[in-house]
Amino acid sequence: MDNITRGDPERVWTVREVAQHVGIGGIGPVLVGTPDKSPTISKRGSSRTDVDGLNVPFAISPGDFEDITEMLVPELVKRGRYKATYRQGTLREKLFGAGRARLAAPHPAAAYRHHVAAKAAE
Repeated sequence: MDNITRGDPERVWTVREVAQHVGIGGIGPVLVGTPDKSPTISKRGSSRTDVDGLNVPFAISPGDFEDITEMLVPELVKRGRYKATYRQGTLREKLFGAGRARLAAPHPAAAYRHHVAAKAAE
């Protein structure tokens, strides 16, 4: 409720109004259309806001994710708005550089990894 009411502090929101406002797709804009229309809509939004990612909420799971993967992503790739391949390596290596695929000591999780490997060998 706080996120909604901060956006429009003069309005008195009812629970029903909040549910209707965020009921499909969350707080962000709801894009509706065919795969060939949606990238145009999302491009307009990203060019206005300088956003360079894709955050997709859902109304139906897993159906919406399947539709996005099978229909929207190929159209975005075709238009150069979504990457077709990923760089090799773990996310940690992409964030912190080569050779940093795993946590190192003194991080507590580094010790846990060795414990799990020893248990698996038993």
